Amino acid sequence: MATSRQQALLPASGGRREASRRRRQAILDAARVCFGRDGYAGATVARIAEEARVSNGLLYQFFHNKDELLEVVLKEVVRDWVRALVPREHERERPALALEQMFRRSVEFCVNDPLLPALLSSDPSLQLQRMGTATEGRLDAHRKLIASILEQGIDRGDFQADLDVASVADLISQLTADYSRRAYVTNPDFPVNARIVDAGARFILDAVRAR
Repeated sequence: MATSRQQALLPASGGRREASRRRRQAILDAARVCFGRDGYAGATVARIAEEARVSNGLLYQFFHNKDELLEVVLKEVVRDWVRALVPREHERERPALALEQMFRRSVEFCVNDPLLPALLSSDPSLQLQRMGTATEGRLDAHRKLIASILEQGIDRGDFQADLDVASVADLISQLTADYSRRAYVTNPDFPVNARIVDAGARFILDAVRAR
């Protein structure tokens, strides 16, 4: 006989499936709020269930424990970060603007998302390890997106024709990741402010722009 958790994951009719999806997403949304507000240690399963307005038992039908919840939440955060980097409609025919805004939006996303600094307030090494796991595969997609923008800029004559696209894309991706990380790891010796973000954007464009 199937357990309650297995039953929750079984194929269902359209209406039941949609209701199940909404409950699961409500739990994830609540977990994101609680982890961002209370950190990993303070965000208990009971608090997350209360925030989602579901019972503990219902929460456990969808997720084994708090660690699994955090793993899925981190993957959602990384997914949202990647989506923030995708060039907007008005940027798609302007490669230089697309590169600049990708860098700016990446840092802005990490500055404004309360989840990341809250998680790092306790046991930073563990949480950074979890973040690394959540970003696996996503950074490769980021590099490929940058490479496509560089190739477009070369074709248009906006960027240097002899750019090593793969290497430059890797450098820009790493620079973006490093400064985004600095945005949520509080360290007075390595601040992130508007002046530094402006300098980073200029550095990227100066490195690729046609002479």
